Amino acid sequence: MVCFCKTECLRDAVKGPEGIQVHEERVKRAYNSGTISFFERWSRKKTIAREKQNGEKKKKSDRGSKKR
Repeated sequence: MVCFCKTECLRDAVKGPEGIQVHEERVKRAYNSGTISFFERWSRKKTIAREKQNGEKKKKSDRGSKKR
């Protein structure tokens, strides 16, 4: 089956909160293969952790606004 918008759909999926896991896996693979250094890995993992934290804060604030 052919889908002409698969690339667009995949990009949208990776941009969402569930896409953070995909980014974590890519960092892990890159480090294990020697493509990135320890410091690059640390920096990317720190950025991903911040994105996770911001996503959780956003979810909590969304819940609070729905109760009103």
